[in-house]
Amino acid sequence: MIDVSALTVRFRTKTGHVDAVREASFHVGEGEVFGLVGESGSGKSTILRALSGLAPIASGHMKIGSHVLGEKVPRAFRRDVQMVFQDPYGSLHPRFTVDQTLREPLTINGIDRQDERIVDALGEVGLGPAYRFRYPHQLSGGQRQRVAIARALIVEPRVLLLDEPTSALDVSVQAEILNLLRRLHRERRLTMVLVSHNLAVVGFFCQRVAVMRNGEIVEQCDIASIRAQRVEHEYTRSLLIATGGYQREPSYASHSGANGGVTKR
Repeated sequence: MIDVSALTVRFRTKTGHVDAVREASFHVGEGEVFGLVGESGSGKSTILRALSGLAPIASGHMKIGSHVLGEKVPRAFRRDVQMVFQDPYGSLHPRFTVDQTLREPLTINGIDRQDERIVDALGEVGLGPAYRFRYPHQLSGGQRQRVAIARALIVEPRVLLLDEPTSALDVSVQAEILNLLRRLHRERRLTMVLVSHNLAVVGFFCQRVAVMRNGEIVEQCDIASIRAQRVEHEYTRSLLIATGGYQREPSYASHSGANGGVTKR
């Protein structure tokens, strides 16, 4: 579903330019959840923005489904590929009600039965009709992120890009959002790319992971290798140590629930 080859993303600065991502290559199969991990400034979110068409491509090749990025992006791409941002308040229009937020992508894409789809989308992310005409400031952080997820899914995309979707939330809410995303992945068979600095979150949610440092992918491995700490690069080992040696259960979770989800400690 996603093929990235020798991707370089370059930004202009007052003193010249900086390569935020250099020669990055990876692939993601259809229906797979792929993780990008690394410290702040390593280039994780820049790759996600490049995949969504929001960051310039200096060189390399990117393809999502039948869409080749770097060329003129068709409207069908905008519907096939959706993104959930890190800050659930900043990504929502403060003067739009939840109804307006969810209706806008439907109108842009010419999708009918809008009222029905809005109610269904809210129900799918665990919000009832009572939230439909509220404003972002009337919602909690977790509720805002649920609205952002509903907005992304309401146009029925094939690929969902997740830029640290739980890092701006309270620890007590993070597990709920992760469980929601995991259920949506299972029900919709979505292809997902998750950016995170937390190996415990990636280990719960992803099947394979790429480790980034200073704009480069230094290692790729499956989650079984991460759990067993069978990694090759020294930087990956340092991330494991920083995550507390990486245990199977995140710090906010004690065990998997009956439905395979995270339960809070």
